[in-house]
Amino acid sequence: MASNKHRSTFPYYEQSNSNMNAREQNPIWKAVRDITPIETTKEASLVVMEHHANRQIDSLKKQAALLVEQATEIQSRVRLAHLVSTAKYSFTPIMLKEYYLYERSGKYRLTLIAPEEWSAHKDCPYGECVARVRQLGDSTWEEVIESDESEVS
Repeated sequence: MASNKHRSTFPYYEQSNSNMNAREQNPIWKAVRDITPIETTKEASLVVMEHHANRQIDSLKKQAALLVEQATEIQSRVRLAHLVSTAKYSFTPIMLKEYYLYERSGKYRLTLIAPEEWSAHKDCPYGECVARVRQLGDSTWEEVIESDESEVS
């Protein structure tokens, strides 16, 4: 029977006194030698992970800022709705129609008459105009800004 000294289950692996030479010839060990060290791979993975995490965090910050802006706008509309609810008026408001909110001595008045429609020789009997407003579908009121005029007709 032939000697089993040189036979191996790995075809490129020969048992000898110099295991390093044998490992160098074995394609599996050669590939292992060429692999990037694990520590370097971990560092690169961390850099990539931090990059993607920072992008997601930035996106969430933008979403949070938008939510805060929307909440502030809703609070403003609710506050205005409370003012209008204390105001005197003798008509049924129509949604999205513009009205003028006046204040005199802590009392509010809602009217269709704009401040510039009062004649120059006669002062407004309702006091100072504090806001140009319109009622929205959810029964809140929003202040109409000059640039909003073209949005709703």
